[in-house]
Amino acid sequence: MRSKIILAAVLMVFGTHLLSAQDKGTNEIGIGAGFATTNDFINLTTHLIVSGGSLGNDTYANTTFAPAFGVIYKKAISDRWLFYADGYYQGISQDVLVNDVKVGDVKETFLTVGFGTDYHYVSSDLVQLYSGVAVAYTSQSSDYTGASSDFEDGNDGFFNFQLNAIGLRVGKALAGYAELGVGYKGIANIGVSYQF
Repeated sequence: MRSKIILAAVLMVFGTHLLSAQDKGTNEIGIGAGFATTNDFINLTTHLIVSGGSLGNDTYANTTFAPAFGVIYKKAISDRWLFYADGYYQGISQDVLVNDVKVGDVKETFLTVGFGTDYHYVSSDLVQLYSGVAVAYTSQSSDYTGASSDFEDGNDGFFNFQLNAIGLRVGKALAGYAELGVGYKGIANIGVSYQF
């Protein structure tokens, strides 16, 4: 009986510590890299439309999707609730083909600025679990190099988003993090951050 009481006390203390709130006023800065972004999806969809509109004459090959690299600043405006601003850069390059003959290259860049919020439902000194959402604007530019006049440089922009189903931050002041979700940061986003 005594061992059960001790075990219950230990679990209560640990559980209370594990569920303690993210302190109001906490700041966090970080850098990250995201993979399989909405920018990748938009690029693929756009090029499928171009290829379909040209009846398969104009196509793209050897596509290289670079990770989306970003910086982030977060501020805890109340316990467990953080608001943030971030910026992400991603490059995509590919060969341009007309009738299966390479006529040039296109390099696309995506620059995204977002604002979002995270809710930390577990926040201890060592482990934090959270979910969040963000809205953003992405500026897209295309730089075509080649002989065909069917392709040209261009600039465009669109609204973007990020939905983090789950985020895990492990460490104290300096920590690593991983997020799973969908959006401009990608299906998977990893990085390091510093809280102060």
